[in-house]
Amino acid sequence: MNHMKRSVVSVAVSRCPRTSVPEMKGEVGRVIGIALIKQFGWKADLRNPSLEIFIHLNDIYSVVGIPVFRLPLASRAYIKVAGLRSTIAWTMASLAEINVGAVVLDPMCGLGTILLEAAKEWPNASYLGADVSDSQLLGAFDNLKSAGLMDRIELFKFCVTELPLLSQSVDVIISDVPFGKKFKLGKDIKSVLHEMERVLCVGGTIVLLLSEDLHKYLQDYKESNITWNSSKDSTDEFKIVKYVNAEEKNRIQENVSSSFQDVRQECLDKRPLFGTLVQMECHKVSLGRTEAFISKYKKIHASELQQPS
Repeated sequence: MNHMKRSVVSVAVSRCPRTSVPEMKGEVGRVIGIALIKQFGWKADLRNPSLEIFIHLNDIYSVVGIPVFRLPLASRAYIKVAGLRSTIAWTMASLAEINVGAVVLDPMCGLGTILLEAAKEWPNASYLGADVSDSQLLGAFDNLKSAGLMDRIELFKFCVTELPLLSQSVDVIISDVPFGKKFKLGKDIKSVLHEMERVLCVGGTIVLLLSEDLHKYLQDYKESNITWNSSKDSTDEFKIVKYVNAEEKNRIQENVSSSFQDVRQECLDKRPLFGTLVQMECHKVSLGRTEAFISKYKKIHASELQQPS
């Protein structure tokens, strides 16, 4: 207990950029700091604390964490030039189902963080990285050299929409789709997906990190490509209903409408995003000041495509 009383504490509060009450950030840190000092007799020290408490706020939930390591989990001694957060890169690689002997491609590799994490954890695969930026490739080369992975990862300079690879020659594609101020893809994502689909083997996996805007754009694009037989979906089920009164009519209409939406969403989930690419998973992640989505897709055979009735 004496040791605990001598402890010094630091409280760091972050918030989602769109949190409706930005002033809450400082107030939360102050209130929690005062409560800890009163309860345990600790002192506040922002420079060299014995205990750090991190709090992340947004309009839906709050996350409170205490680090168990002195160094951040994303810290990597072998990464010379920092790019995508290493923990996000590792998570993407772990979703990709990299098997022994697989050919893994990152066609927008940037500084090579995803390839580094994948090659470190799953060494019995072949890794290819490409980018159109000389500066990014130079940074990736430095990282590969620092990590001792020059013999396991090959780097090339080419455009993601014109990959010099044979069709169905790649087993896994993992990539951080650019969405910053310097590198931005926008609606060219359709051309990118078309080329990825071409080089990916049937049964292969794609894992992409998408901005919120790109994620919404793809979801809207996917939904807009579904056609519905309005005469079947909106009338057939209603013909068998005999309404008792206005209140009962409204209740039944709501139930049928809800049932229709459930069926529609089920079809939407199974419908390929683009060509033969079907979304399998989607996870929202925090990148610090912004949020993004990790989306996983599988390439199915053309004969497996389901046409909406």
